[in-house]
Amino acid sequence: MGARGNGENGEALKEKTVNLSGREMRYVLKRSSRRTVGLRITPGGLTVSIPLRMPEYGIDDILKAKAGWILKKLDEARSHPPRQWADGEAIPYLGKPHALRIVHAARTRADMKEGFLEVALPEARPEKIEAAVVGWYKRQALDCFAERIAHYCPKLGLQLPRLHISSARTRWGSCNSKGEVRLNWRLMRLPIELVDYVVAHELSHLIEMNHSPAFWKTVESIYPAYRTARMALRRDSLW
Repeated sequence: MGARGNGENGEALKEKTVNLSGREMRYVLKRSSRRTVGLRITPGGLTVSIPLRMPEYGIDDILKAKAGWILKKLDEARSHPPRQWADGEAIPYLGKPHALRIVHAARTRADMKEGFLEVALPEARPEKIEAAVVGWYKRQALDCFAERIAHYCPKLGLQLPRLHISSARTRWGSCNSKGEVRLNWRLMRLPIELVDYVVAHELSHLIEMNHSPAFWKTVESIYPAYRTARMALRRDSLW
């Protein structure tokens, strides 16, 4: 397939096809400043991001090696109908659905009421509703994550790390050697026990920056049911 042009941030985009386990599949190849190959799967399909100078000839081999995972995630993604951002739609919050209630108001706001999330705004356009709901999720996430971090840090003898709210499409959380922890606001859609698992996981990385047996022992010391939570988290998606 030929080039598609440029993405929102100026990345070069190209449409390509690959045969994965007998299924001919289109994907978008994107060159960016990242250092490694990244795969992003959404209901719209697969996007492969590669470093600027990486040759294309090895991409198909990488995708074929991950064919089972890619096809499974694509099928899962396409089973999730796109959200309409309409009155009455179910919005998940800490693992429970809450009806979305849209009301007209001069200023935009979002508040959790008994059993529903009320979004007030001047224009009830889907993109405006989505922005209001995402903003509300992020505010709840900051308070929730800070409280759960404060709960688990003493168990590991850690000082409170600097917390950042992430919007990443490929990971639930991350941390770095500077003692910074990033947690995805989309975790607020999941049950609190899964939030706790990701918090415990990332805090444990501040002690063991790897996935060695010592790391998992550290996780288990503060979150004994980590195996169950880990499997449950793999069944959830980030879109």
